[in-house]
Amino acid sequence: MKQATIITYPNTLNFTFSATNIHPTLESILLLAADPLLTACTLDPAPPRTVPVGGNVTYQCSFPLPTYEACIALGALDANPSTPNEEASFTNVFSIGWDSGSAQDGVNVLCSQERILTCDDTVYISTASSSSAGLPAGPSRLYIFDPGTATLALQGETSLPYNALAFNHVDGFLYAISSDGVVQPSFIRVDANGSSDVIAPLATGAANTALWGAGAVLEDGSYLGFEITSNHLVRINTTTGATLTDVVVGTPATFRIADFAVNPINGMLYGFNSATQRVTVINPLLGTHTDFLLPTLINGVPSVGNSMVSAVFTAAGQLFFYGSTNANVNLANTFYSVNLVTGALTTVSTGPATQFADGAACAFNLPPPVGSGGSTPMLTRDHGFFGSSEDALSECLAPGPISLGNLGKVTTTETALGILWANPAISQGGAIRSDFESLKVKVARELLTATCNERFFGTQAPALTGLEAWVAPNPLLLEQALEQLEKHNRSGQRRAVPLSKKIWKMDPLLGQERAVEPQY
Repeated sequence: MKQATIITYPNTLNFTFSATNIHPTLESILLLAADPLLTACTLDPAPPRTVPVGGNVTYQCSFPLPTYEACIALGALDANPSTPNEEASFTNVFSIGWDSGSAQDGVNVLCSQERILTCDDTVYISTASSSSAGLPAGPSRLYIFDPGTATLALQGETSLPYNALAFNHVDGFLYAISSDGVVQPSFIRVDANGSSDVIAPLATGAANTALWGAGAVLEDGSYLGFEITSNHLVRINTTTGATLTDVVVGTPATFRIADFAVNPINGMLYGFNSATQRVTVINPLLGTHTDFLLPTLINGVPSVGNSMVSAVFTAAGQLFFYGSTNANVNLANTFYSVNLVTGALTTVSTGPATQFADGAACAFNLPPPVGSGGSTPMLTRDHGFFGSSEDALSECLAPGPISLGNLGKVTTTETALGILWANPAISQGGAIRSDFESLKVKVARELLTATCNERFFGTQAPALTGLEAWVAPNPLLLEQALEQLEKHNRSGQRRAVPLSKKIWKMDPLLGQERAVEPQY
């Protein structure tokens, strides 16, 4: 069995099948040629075909894979029990038959995650370790920060100490500067797995001992880096690592920022000036900066001694900081939303403490690639998301009741929570469910979740058949529907919930307490 690994998308699978007549003296008749997965392909000319001694029949078929999710979806047509997961695969089998026998051959296709990142509202946080002298040291780790749960999910690490992280929307990679305060810094590229590649040594007017902390990518794809020892601001070609410009912004006494981000609306850099405790705006071309008029308020209280180690803009023009609080100015552990009119900071959530940290997100969302049909990758969440977020569930129910086939309609939050949190094995009253009752509980839960994914995220629910059979239940049809719904509801979980949805706090316990289980 051969295996092909897909690591980039969009991609095209090219299958070639060949049947050879190995009889030493007689011609053979090919009666059958079939491939269950490639139903859209035409085997031309179709069997039956006479194959001479030593001759062969070759068929070719191309199968487009526009996205990772499309590759995963093929697993639904395969018997592989591990599909879908992070290393999902499917086996494509080609069968032939002739008058005195049959044969088959196959290839296993492994759907690997892309090394590039999706341009959405995912917030990436990097951290470096610390040497005995208090300087940055490897390893550096890449995380995804979830504002809803206030957690950091590790994506991978590299031996290089780096900071000044930035998302490049042009190629889907992260870029940063590796500096340890001793040797010459390097401009590096970081992939989705946290691995790094050195692009080039960093050539600037700053000393090798400078620690580069702030990074951003402009709309044209060039990178900006800033260090707070002598306040150099450099613009770098991300392909070659060449320094394009090098200017000095202010002085360390009047201008100190740990990170900045590009506002996609006006192209200016925004950060937090810890020297003045104000939000500040930097002109990336002129190298000038302007502080907000008033000192920053954090939750209504003037900021004192704080530093914002990470800054991210969304494509919608929303600014967020990750930094310290008035309660502990030495601990960067709070995620804030920023009012771009007043400069006031409001706590979104409190997460883990970070050191030598930096943040990045995609601020410039490019149009879908040619050939994608204008579509964007789907976004979904499982039943736990809607069962833990009252705001998301309320928005789902706002358009009106949700039909669940013969189970009736969902009209209240309490009933919806009851369906989402129902135990398939045991009812709220303690009764043991039969296998069929358990199946109905699972299908109702996934069907409600699929409807909420459509109403809340705009991801169309799959068209199902057999749900009308709940009037005269058919377990086989329900099992097929359950499999389809589960795959759908989990297929888009790699994409971030838009920060504009403001799903800041997830509370499953509150949802379970309010749940009223329906009678199935």
